[in-house]
Amino acid sequence: MAYWIRCAKTCLMAAAAAFLFAGCAGRPLVEREIVRAIFFAKEGGSSHAVLLLQDQQSEDSSDYNVASGKGDTPAQALADAEAGLDGVMFYGLTDLVALPFHCSWEELQGFAALLYETAQPSPEITLFLLDDRTVSRLQETAGQLYDEMQAAEKKYQLCCGLESVLCQGEEAELPCWQGDDYGFAVLCRGQQTIRYVEPVRAQLAAVLSGQSRQLEFVFADDSISCRTSASVLVQAQSSQTCVFLRLEDTSLTALTDQVPRGEEQLRQLLAEELQNAFSQMCTDLKAMGADPFRLSFWQTCLQGKPDDGLPAVLSVEFA
Repeated sequence: MAYWIRCAKTCLMAAAAAFLFAGCAGRPLVEREIVRAIFFAKEGGSSHAVLLLQDQQSEDSSDYNVASGKGDTPAQALADAEAGLDGVMFYGLTDLVALPFHCSWEELQGFAALLYETAQPSPEITLFLLDDRTVSRLQETAGQLYDEMQAAEKKYQLCCGLESVLCQGEEAELPCWQGDDYGFAVLCRGQQTIRYVEPVRAQLAAVLSGQSRQLEFVFADDSISCRTSASVLVQAQSSQTCVFLRLEDTSLTALTDQVPRGEEQLRQLLAEELQNAFSQMCTDLKAMGADPFRLSFWQTCLQGKPDDGLPAVLSVEFA
């Protein structure tokens, strides 16, 4: 009996492996064009799509091929890129999509709908806005870009999925890849996009909007380096909305002799830097009518409705 049980288990494991590598259509992955990332761009009045494909002939999983296409719309550009390939397209392993840097909220919704229809099942797609670069350079650097963005996702625990864009109504927040690090963009219907390119505000915005858990930057005129893990708690009070930023495993290093080297003094400087950044962002976002930190939710919980005049303050706590 034990022999037959072992045989049955072996058959089930083999069937499961075959299903995994064949996909839902029953065709082995080795016969498919496996798309790992999609890069959209605009150039010369046309839309462009660059597909980063797993190199099926290489034993190294980090080797890629590139296919590209163009059209009047992103959908046409994607179809044109697919038409130049021999294998059956497989988007089930796609985990990164880069969109044009100057993408508006309305255009973002079009990209999201296209991806939702095209890249299923791909629930782990992370979206980035991509800095301006020519299509030819994008084709040359697609593999490097993918590796760099993946490294940033891991380093900062970044998470900006397709579902969040589709579910946020008339507002969306995306990280922006800037060539060596990421910035942050807030897009709203009918509004000009707000972008934060310097690290302190960009990373703080990502943490406060729930897209990151890590802060790593230099501040105070590049005289202090900071690396820390962050968590957020918001409490709406009768006179103000308090955003508590809790920092753990914080490492602060003085890089010049012009700043104090005491731990408490460095922490105070970091707290002031983050509070100033938060205050500036709140001013920008209020003028835009955006609420990426979901402060109105907590105000509604306390007062029954959001209060646009209620000030928000950032309290920095060190574990």
